[in-house]
Amino acid sequence: MSPDGYIRMQFACLAKLPLVHLYSDSDPEYLQELKAQTVSARIAGFCEWRSEIDPTVSLGWSWFIHSQSDRMMLAPDPVRSNVMLIDAQGYDLGQAQTANLFYAWLGEFEWRNTVGGFLKQSC
Repeated sequence: MSPDGYIRMQFACLAKLPLVHLYSDSDPEYLQELKAQTVSARIAGFCEWRSEIDPTVSLGWSWFIHSQSDRMMLAPDPVRSNVMLIDAQGYDLGQAQTANLFYAWLGEFEWRNTVGGFLKQSC
């Protein structure tokens, strides 16, 4: 853990890190924000995941269910995390590039079924 609160790691380490689902919920106010941005959504919300290692890696992101396709999708917001990705020399990639890599990685990460199941249980 760095003094600025970030855990620094290379993308390859993050990709291998087992994450567990901590919490998900729908958010009617966020749904209205997405609709105001002309995002075709019928439900929207957020989820939080964490590692089981110390120091704890935390990742959170927003999602929505597309009105026409009924698919759960990543919302057009940055991923929230206490991780700063670094390059092979140990230099920070920066917030923008870290966020872009998180977003791309989440496209492949198996989160949709877990979040959808959690939402069904909470109804």
